[in-house]
Amino acid sequence: MKTYPAKKNGFLSPIRRAAFLTLAAWAILAASNPATAQIVLANPHWNITLTDAGYSDFLLDNTPGFVGREYLSGEWGAAVGYRKGVTTVSPQWLEPNFVFPDWATGSPYVTVSSIVQTGINAAGLPIAQSVLSNGDLEVTQRFEMLDTIVGTPMGTKPASAIGAGTRVNSNRYVLQHSYTVKNTSGSAVSDVQLFQLLHGLNSQSGVFDNRSYTGALSDYRYDTTQRGVDTSYGTSLEDYIGFHAKVAPTAHEIGYYGVDPIDDHVSGKPSDGVHLSIEDNWQTAPYSTRQGTDSFAPPQLWVAGAQRWDLGSLAPGASVTSDILLTILTGAVVPTGGSTGSGNGGSGNAGGVDFSFDNVSGSGSFFAEFSRADGDEMDFRISNGDFSLPTFPVPGSLTQLWELEFDGAYDGDIVLTFAYDPLLLPPGFDENNLQIYHFNNGVWEALPGTVNTLNNTIQVTTSSLSPFILAGVPEPGSWLLTLAGSGLLTFIRSRRRR
Repeated sequence: MKTYPAKKNGFLSPIRRAAFLTLAAWAILAASNPATAQIVLANPHWNITLTDAGYSDFLLDNTPGFVGREYLSGEWGAAVGYRKGVTTVSPQWLEPNFVFPDWATGSPYVTVSSIVQTGINAAGLPIAQSVLSNGDLEVTQRFEMLDTIVGTPMGTKPASAIGAGTRVNSNRYVLQHSYTVKNTSGSAVSDVQLFQLLHGLNSQSGVFDNRSYTGALSDYRYDTTQRGVDTSYGTSLEDYIGFHAKVAPTAHEIGYYGVDPIDDHVSGKPSDGVHLSIEDNWQTAPYSTRQGTDSFAPPQLWVAGAQRWDLGSLAPGASVTSDILLTILTGAVVPTGGSTGSGNGGSGNAGGVDFSFDNVSGSGSFFAEFSRADGDEMDFRISNGDFSLPTFPVPGSLTQLWELEFDGAYDGDIVLTFAYDPLLLPPGFDENNLQIYHFNNGVWEALPGTVNTLNNTIQVTTSSLSPFILAGVPEPGSWLLTLAGSGLLTFIRSRRRR
């Protein structure tokens, strides 16, 4: 078994691990499979490195203060099984070489068209595509970053549990990963099945949830959601990572991806886990007994999840498409007692926030998201019911907006220190005239605050959390005066046109 001095909680420390993989593992992968290319697809909050096979071991944070922090330790990978005539083709991985731990899958798929960016969507986010083939099937994969603005529901209660479900909303940006499987064999192919595997770096528990929740892209209701705590950065961060499908899977499992310390999770195929269930297609014991497992929280690492979808039969030349979403979310863990911490990189970074609770009676996670919202986004949030139309002046053409949530229990006040982006303020604007408005009980309330123009922060005290907006104190004759007071509630659209 290999050991590394910088290894923490079964994983390499982030810096050591990033260096190790960047300089070694991907080089080994490329050398062993010269036809395999990689591409980085990014959004403002995170980025993912994908191979021709749609496989990833790298999903990295773009949040200030945590740039480069990992969410994946392998594996985001897929397999396909089918029947050709009387011959059953067991599930075959699309990716030839899994990374960290490193092992060869024996994949028969070869690259027809390497993964390349093919364009950008209306939100300015990248779209990419690749094509693989094993001689019988051609698999075209399309990757598109989507901006949901308000996040996608991630189910967090097992499907088998009684009662109403629970959920969290993901980060606003998600990856839509589409598989189009085409029969190129020249004869009929039946029982085509698609398998998706996910293993998060910090995943310590997971659930499969099939409940319907409201929200953006909520039709992707079949959720595999993993959860874990990362202590590698001097603070405890709770990570959620999951994938979602529109169609109910015909098999699913939450289970292991290797067992610590039996597997070192650096090299060699893990001795136990969901990946073996996929290869066996849940046909024989012990894998057949694991099919349908919808909750798993073992005493030791590591946790993964999988789903299988039946795509039916394909005549020669026919094809079928299946779409999946990949999502993430991170919050700061807040223990009981009087607790302090930060979100979105903290008040040392534009858009970050520091918090201090008077008293936390039930531990939970603090979630913070910052947005430089244009008029279209504000319109969407208002129509979505996030808040009502602001009736106060906003400095600049973009609204500086914070969405804050805490899923624990507390009493008393919370002191919040917001770091605003001074580059979004109009030239010559006096920062001493900044203030924070809080959407509380259906109305916007101005909060008394203290502005620190040197650090570009503003500190306020509140007893509740929800949306907060950076506003300006109106001055007679100033451009800051809103038209809302005169009954013209179109100032958001007017700002957008200007």
